[in-house]
Amino acid sequence: MPVDETLLDSIRTNIGSETTHTLGPITALMIRRYARAIGESNPLHYDAEFARGCGHADIVAPPNLVTAITCWDEGPAAEDLSTDGTPRTPQLSGLPTSGVRVMGGGEDMEFHTPITAGTTVVERSTMIDAELLQGRTGRFIVVRYRHEFVDDAGLPLVTSTRKVLLR
Repeated sequence: MPVDETLLDSIRTNIGSETTHTLGPITALMIRRYARAIGESNPLHYDAEFARGCGHADIVAPPNLVTAITCWDEGPAAEDLSTDGTPRTPQLSGLPTSGVRVMGGGEDMEFHTPITAGTTVVERSTMIDAELLQGRTGRFIVVRYRHEFVDDAGLPLVTSTRKVLLR
């Protein structure tokens, strides 16, 4: 599929579309494992008594944990991956990406409230725009999504804006 105005117009029909899904409760074990995986040594992420002494209900998740776990399924089988390790099937639900290379293009995050163990997190994702650009090796489309992570009462936790590149 060529990356052109026709593809851009097709993608733009999804601007404003929103999906919502529950990530579920963020457990102390998830927090500790993620903190360990990213090399974080702050006792806020491991020691409940220390965290409570700092005014938190329980241990605190590293700020970017929820943006990293939006999908914690097992992922595709090896035979369903391209040679570069990316999935062969369309990666953006509802978008015509067959034959188009999909890549991450960066993320900006705003942290609102610390996330403690036991917090149930809901993610609301909205496509906010798409534009066709010319690069050194050809045209590409930048699609931007806003992801709002809130607790089950609707309190904002983290807001991120992600860019996805199609070429």
